[in-house]
Amino acid sequence: MLEVLVAFAILSISLGILYQAMGNSLRNLALSDQYTQAMMIAESKLAEMGSKTPLTSATDSGEEEPGYAWRVTVEPFAAGDSGTNPPDFEAFHVHVEVSWQEGRKSRVYVLDSLRLNNPKGVR
Repeated sequence: MLEVLVAFAILSISLGILYQAMGNSLRNLALSDQYTQAMMIAESKLAEMGSKTPLTSATDSGEEEPGYAWRVTVEPFAAGDSGTNPPDFEAFHVHVEVSWQEGRKSRVYVLDSLRLNNPKGVR
């Protein structure tokens, strides 16, 4: 009788650990999906810079999908005294930030890039 009781105790502990592991896996899967969605939004906003939206110093923000807010900041990038910028191009630092709420936690996904603007139309 004691062996059966010990077996049931071991079984209940094992099932509890298994359920906890499955719950954590499902939470991580949902969080991974949220980060993937934020990454796609950030990459699409970054791709718009210079193609749909001209490169000028500006800040723009909005909401792409329910719960996902984005903000794009474009600032001139100075190469410093090294003179590495081509003379006919302007370099801009583009900062894209996508934020959302996951339960009580705020999550943020950030992309930073440098983009060249060709104001004189030189090819």
